[in-house]
This record gives sequence, C-alpha cells and structure tokens, in this order.
Amino acid sequence: MGKKADKVKADKVKVGLFLDKKLMENFRAMIQDKWKKYERGLLSYEAEMALRHWLSLHTKTQNAIGVDKPNPTPKTAMVFAQVKNYLLSNWYYELKPGQEVHVRHLEEAIAAVRGGDKRTIRRWMNEFHRMGLIKPMPSPSLWKVL
Repeated sequence: MGKKADKVKADKVKVGLFLDKKLMENFRAMIQDKWKKYERGLLSYEAEMALRHWLSLHTKTQNAIGVDKPNPTPKTAMVFAQVKNYLLSNWYYELKPGQEVHVRHLEEAIAAVRGGDKRTIRRWMNEFHRMGLIKPMPSPSLWKVL
C-alpha cells in the first residue's frame, strides 16, 4: 500500500455492523439513485454523512454537515496526482487550490500520463471535474484546480 492509502486509513476506522437486510437494500438503492451509479467509497461516504446528521440531531453540536462529493476513487486520485506532477515539472512552480491552469496544459499532462487519444483526454477531464478536482472558469481556456 502507498503512503496516501496509509494516511487515509489512519484517519478512518473500519466498523462491522449487523443491519436489517431490507434497510441495507434501501440504503444502497438510495445511493444508486442519488449518484446515478454505485462505486467504491459511496457507501462509506453516505453512512458517515448519515451518522453525522444523526449525531447533530442528538447533540448540541452545531457542526455543519459537509456537502462535498466523496473522495475520488484511488485510481482517479492517482491519475490526478500524476497530472499535477507533470504540470509542476513542465509549467508551474506550484499548484495551490484555486489556482487557474490553461486547458492546453491539462490536456497535454493527461496525454503524457494516460495517452493522447481525444476520448481519453475528454474522459479524464470529465472525471476530474465530476470528482471536484477541477472546475471550468468563465474563460473556456482556463480551469481551476481545487
């Protein structure tokens, strides 16, 4: 396992539970309906959000429940890290959250890391955007790294 996976595991605790079979079927169906798919990490994310909500209802804590999307899948996070490293080694001194990058640089970095086919580049741009790692700016040639 890599260092990133070890860090994530250090922040998380594996829990074993016995739950009603129908309740779990309904919970998984709700996740499928909400996210239009069912992929790794969504069950943990939704269960954590449900527990946070339940705790906030039963304690005086006024913590806001995050509305962020789930963490990117490990493959997406790995590819995005490779793309960022390519950007840093070729064009940018640093990449802070909120920094704007040129779409041409992103596309070239994806091509170098995953392949130069236009469909591959479009797929990874869409995946990074969907997972909240980048977002388009009003100028069509700029994207913001989140």
